[in-house]
Amino acid sequence: IRTGDDEAVLRTLALRTVLPANWRDGVAAARDAGVFVTPAIDGCVLVFGRDLAARGVDDVVPLLQRLAAAHGAAAWFLTDSDQDRHGWALAQTDRPLRAYAYDGEDGVVAWHGETTAVEHELGCFVDDPRDRSDDDVKWWPDRAVVHALAARWSIDPDRFAARAAERSVGWVGRLPD
Repeated sequence: IRTGDDEAVLRTLALRTVLPANWRDGVAAARDAGVFVTPAIDGCVLVFGRDLAARGVDDVVPLLQRLAAAHGAAAWFLTDSDQDRHGWALAQTDRPLRAYAYDGEDGVVAWHGETTAVEHELGCFVDDPRDRSDDDVKWWPDRAVVHALAARWSIDPDRFAARAAERSVGWVGRLPD
């Protein structure tokens, strides 16, 4: 979420059982249940954890739209190579919603809006010429695509780890049902 105000994000999310947490404890808690709301990093507040990962993109979209209405823009990213699940969504107050989600068992499970310029630049949805199979689809999302989109739409997940080591406090809590 493009904002420097993590407490405003907390209010928009309407989290339950909110407690302050350092990065180590916040990340650990969010793996099992709830979410961790980070302090601002380069003008972005990140929200991640089991409560988001367990929801499908159609459940996340209203939350993104609410965050975008309050803060101008919000993005969602999911990459789980073990489950072969990948997705992204971008909500902005001045543009239509864009969302895509893929599940290895069910294929494309969400498609909202038109492909963005960034998706085109990254080669999303373009058949891989190396694929010589007779499959109809010759392109699948993966962790690299999701991280590249995150770097362009929000913050590079491969580079914020060093910032996470800073002595700063975020928040853990539970998303409402």
